[in-house]
Amino acid sequence: MYVTDKAEIIIDANPEEIWEYVTDPVHWTASNPEEHYGLEYDTPDNRPREGATFHQAEEVAGMFADLHGRFQYIDHPNVAVWTGTAYYPLLRGLVTVRIPEGGTIRLVETDDGTRMSHAVWMDFSNNRRGRLLKWLFTTALDGKAKLYDHTNKELVFFKDRIESAVRESSKPTGERP
Repeated sequence: MYVTDKAEIIIDANPEEIWEYVTDPVHWTASNPEEHYGLEYDTPDNRPREGATFHQAEEVAGMFADLHGRFQYIDHPNVAVWTGTAYYPLLRGLVTVRIPEGGTIRLVETDDGTRMSHAVWMDFSNNRRGRLLKWLFTTALDGKAKLYDHTNKELVFFKDRIESAVRESSKPTGERP
């Protein structure tokens, strides 16, 4: 029983520039500082690649999650598909809920710039416990809206930072020959 959402934005930069910026774990963590607590890729250069695992500590809908994932597919710099399991400690860690999660990040060049999208999903078990957890997530926690807000905030951050860097690099330096 899935909860899904997708956010997208147009960024005035090419896919390679966007890829280089967003795959830096420092930038990804900074994209949502109220909900991201760190990201590490299990690679020598600390960057994603197909088959690589990662660990991210974050919050989703106000719930702390310890996400352990893997990049299932990467078509650099156009697509990255990840899957993982998020561990949500409840009742001060007395109970831990495990939710399979995943996402697809796409960078598609258009006439207006590059469309960056991040489609994400959470897979709640189709049993009483899973239906209860999904109901709590979508109603009491307003999780579907917060899932979109979480993902969209990241994309807006990337757009602002990348486009600001492009504007800064294209400014005249004021030096005369």
